Formats: sequence, C-alpha cells, structure tokens
Amino acid sequence: MVTENEEEEFFANLTANISFQKTFANEKEKEPLITMLNVFLAKKLAHQIVDVHIKNPYVAGQTSENRDSVFDILCKDSEGNQFMVEMQVGRQAYFLKRIIFYVCMAIANNAPKGDWDFNFTPIYSISFLNFELDFGNDDVIQYVSLSNELHPEIRYNYISMVLVRLTRFEKSIDECETLEDKLIFSLCHAHELKGKPPQFGEDVFDKIFSIARISNFTSDELGKYEVDMLHQRDMYAIRMTAINDGKAEGRVEGIAIGEAKGITIGKAEGIAIGEAKGEAKGRNEVLDLMAKGYSLEQIKDMLKS
Repeated sequence: MVTENEEEEFFANLTANISFQKTFANEKEKEPLITMLNVFLAKKLAHQIVDVHIKNPYVAGQTSENRDSVFDILCKDSEGNQFMVEMQVGRQAYFLKRIIFYVCMAIANNAPKGDWDFNFTPIYSISFLNFELDFGNDDVIQYVSLSNELHPEIRYNYISMVLVRLTRFEKSIDECETLEDKLIFSLCHAHELKGKPPQFGEDVFDKIFSIARISNFTSDELGKYEVDMLHQRDMYAIRMTAINDGKAEGRVEGIAIGEAKGITIGKAEGIAIGEAKGEAKGRNEVLDLMAKGYSLEQIKDMLKS
C-alpha cells in the first residue's frame, strides 16, 4: 500500500524480453539471477550457487528474428555448471522438445575440440511459460530430468529442466509465503503494482523492483520495452482471433451436424410411429370383424383383398 507521502512507482512487465533481461541478466547486479537459480533449482543442486558468469545468451543457429521466444540468459557457475534461463511468451505446442533441442545444442557447442570422453558438466534449464501447456497435471512447476524407468528413484543430473507455468499461478500477495511464490508473483504482476509490496521484505526484491522501475529505464530501453509489449499485444490479439474463429467454425459445424442428425432421427421416429399406428389400426380391425362373427380364415381373406 502506497502512503500519501510516497510517490507511486510503476514497474515494467517482467515477461517482456528487455525487462526480464535487464532484471535477471545484469552483470552489475547478479543477486536477482543467483536467487532465482537457487530457488527454482533447489531440488537439483548439490550446493548453492554463490556467483555466476553471464555469457552471450545466443547459441549457434539461434536468432531473435525467427522466433517468438527469446533465449534470455546463459550463464555458468564457478564449477562449470551451465544454466539456461528464458521467458517464453509465444505458445509452442512442442516447447519441451524445443528445450531438449537447445540443451543438446548448448552441450555440443561447448564440447572441446579433439579427443573428448563426453564428460560434459551438468546443464540446467529454467523456463517461465506465459501460456498454457499441458503436462498431465495441475502443478505450477514441472521438474523434468533423466531417470531409470525400472528404478525411478535413480536420477541422473546430466540434464535438468524446470518449467514454471505462470498461467497456473493464482496466489494473492498475502498468500505468497516462500521466495518461490514471491518471485513468481513478481513475474506475473509487477507491472500491476504501484510500489513494492511490504510483504516482500527480502533484500533481493529491493533490487528487483528498483531495476524494474520504469523511471530507471533509459530512453533506448524504454523504446525496446514498448516494442516488446506491442509484440505481446499483437500475439494476444492473433491468438484470441484464432480461438474465436475456431469457436465460430465449431458452432456452424455443430449446427450442421445437429440438423442432419435431427433429420435422420426424425425420419426414423416417423417410420417407427407410423408402423406402430398401423399395427394398432390392424389389430382394431381384426377385433371388430371377430366381434361380428367372422372366422379367422374369413378375416384373412378379407384383409388380403
């Protein structure tokens, strides 16, 4: 809550490429990135990360012009472990396969020339998904790694992937108790706030919200941010148009199928009703003739004529 004496602050949308990179790929202020890595890889790491070297975020064959997502951060710790971090905005049906592809590419690009025994250092991937992707469960965070199918308790740390579905996160500010919750909330809602939430008292959030403050953007960064947000709005409009067109086509097709089915059912019901009425009328005629004293043989001859 902002008091009367405090000036309202406005923060960038952290799902935008420029603001995500500015906040978490900042060589001068590494704490937000290190905190993010330690929090979301806590189940994977044997030791906490204390420092990272931020590298060129683009691997061979990858450009920002030919995809909707941006491979935002590539870094390495003091032990040589590699970390890939990205914010994915555009929906991709085969996103998990895409991550596997880029992980393999990163491994290949870091292979030394000459003789090599393939003992590459572990590589970790964290992907924040700002769209819905089905994993067969309702968990916000998905942990994917190599394991032995006959002994699932045995896992191999060569490749570890963490995918965070931002669209599944529904906690309010007051419900955010862990660093993990607060980081996800910040990614989802920082641009909706008018100041850093008082519940977010950890030092790392002072740095995150300071970096993400719009007033701290340079004119060049602000221009790139506005382009990113325009791109996101265009993508949303395209996606909603496709959804609405699909619904309209579905309604037309459904009506056509319903009408055809109705005609078929109507014909069948009409025939059945006609046959039933015919049978009833025939029974009544036979009973009337029998009541008048005609034998069954006479009745049969009369009905044939």
